[in-house]
Amino acid sequence: MNRIHLHIPSDLLFERVVRASAAELGTTMGFSDERIEDLKLAVSEAVTNAIEHGNSGKRTASVEVIFSLDQDKLEIEIIDSGPGVQSFNTDRRVVEEDNLEAGMLRGFGMYLISELVDQYEVQSSSEGTCLKLRIFRPNKPS
Repeated sequence: MNRIHLHIPSDLLFERVVRASAAELGTTMGFSDERIEDLKLAVSEAVTNAIEHGNSGKRTASVEVIFSLDQDKLEIEIIDSGPGVQSFNTDRRVVEEDNLEAGMLRGFGMYLISELVDQYEVQSSSEGTCLKLRIFRPNKPS
């Protein structure tokens, strides 16, 4: 298994670095263009959540991203150093017009991530949260 570790500051500017890395690895793994777009969006949402919610935007905190590649899959771990969470809401599926008019454009991240990847896991404690995303290579069972 090959592993790549990135440590980025809690600054949304660096989300682009992670997204670009994910796209390059998706290409290397033989994912279709559509699947690479899914991967980029899922990773972008996860890193943004880690920066904004996990680390509360504290620039002194970092986000660790670990890409693990093997014969069957690409796994991405996004790890923040925040206070942890009790649960994630993956049920928010519908964009309601009233919410848009009220400026509620956020809150769909975990649902979106859950729909874009083949598998995901969340581990959270008072030390931080780790979100693992998995996308399987084409023609491999999940």
